[in-house]
Amino acid sequence: MLTMSTVPYNYRQSGGGNFPHIATAPVLVNQTTEIRQLLIDYLTTEGTIDPADFFVENWQLTRAGEPVFN
Repeated sequence: MLTMSTVPYNYRQSGGGNFPHIATAPVLVNQTTEIRQLLIDYLTTEGTIDPADFFVENWQLTRAGEPVFN
């Protein structure tokens, strides 16, 4: 069984936007700082983003078992 964790921003975390299932999902980390501010802080500290630091091709979208994109 595959398990995924999501990182919704505070509006979605509270069930906003018609995503009520997120509001009742288990909370793994309760971060009070908005994601936007975390990104700003990271960029201010690092100065640049190198995609190689983040990209790992370890998943894909599928439909009926077939890849959506090749």
